[in-house]
Amino acid sequence: MSRTLRRRIEFLRRRFSNKPNVIQTRAGTASLPLRSLHPHWVVGRDLCMYRCEDFSNVPRNRRRAALQLKIPLWSPFQSTGWHCVWADAVAMVWFWDKEEVRVRADAFPGAVADRARIVPETTFMPRRADGAYLARCWRGWELQCWRGDALRDAFWFAERPGGEELRARLARHGFGAAALVAHAADAAPPLGAEPWRNRQAPAEWLLANERSLAAAAVLALALAAAWQEGRLWKLEGLNAAAEAELAAIEDNLGPIAAARAEAVRLRNRNDALAGFLNTPSQAWVMSLVDEAIPSETARFYEWRYQQGELTVIVEDAEGALDTVAFVRALERQPLFDDVRVGRSRESDRVEVTLRVNA
Repeated sequence: MSRTLRRRIEFLRRRFSNKPNVIQTRAGTASLPLRSLHPHWVVGRDLCMYRCEDFSNVPRNRRRAALQLKIPLWSPFQSTGWHCVWADAVAMVWFWDKEEVRVRADAFPGAVADRARIVPETTFMPRRADGAYLARCWRGWELQCWRGDALRDAFWFAERPGGEELRARLARHGFGAAALVAHAADAAPPLGAEPWRNRQAPAEWLLANERSLAAAAVLALALAAAWQEGRLWKLEGLNAAAEAELAAIEDNLGPIAAARAEAVRLRNRNDALAGFLNTPSQAWVMSLVDEAIPSETARFYEWRYQQGELTVIVEDAEGALDTVAFVRALERQPLFDDVRVGRSRESDRVEVTLRVNA
């Protein structure tokens, strides 16, 4: 594509980027000061939950179906709306209560509401390089952990988080406090004109560059053949010397291999002992879960804890247990990871499964 044609396409895109955008948060709705190609109903970060999942082990044509099976396991809502952006095999997924997030026709002029796309607020923020970022949202703050062009994890805070809480979150992803980039000076979140798009599929990229790739492949094969021919002549001369040197090395490797095997055995034993000693007690884990329960009338109905996997069923006869608040309180504990809501047969009970970090 020529430079002139690209400029014309960009001009046309800006020319028709005149559709309004509305954001919905727990505080209400507001019109965003930006225009785009399509109208968007932006779901505020305070209404969303976030999950990042790698589907590398799933065939490309089955990844979306696999994601749809995962969402009911992640979501604590009765009816779930969601949005996904793919970075190769990594799915960046936002989900929310579908009953709470609804497009209001009176928020848009004319019949624009019928064409509005529901997308999360984060997708209008800039995509980042590897690192940790504290970004201002329309309401609250979001801590973002980026690695490999994917948002590996994100945490929303109603108020700007303190240093101790940030350090605990960053440590879970291998970032130190010095790696944090804070955008605290922004009076409002730096929303872009268009939300994130999925990266171009390899098949599409190959079709667009097939001629250049064919020419490069022919040239590479010719260079490889010439280089391999010269390398074979050189290897024949070195082969005899290498065989003699190998025989001498094998005579000296016996004691070294035995010492290395003993060192590996001792290290494995030390690692096993360290893992056993660092395992948190069930009493401590139970106290942390109890602190996260947002209802004073709730009680533990069942407790199963084995090999770092905890399943707890909480019963509230008065029906005052807020499942979303319970899940978010557990996610704020650095000791807990992979919090999932299960299906309970009783309406007054909530089943939660999580991983306890050693």
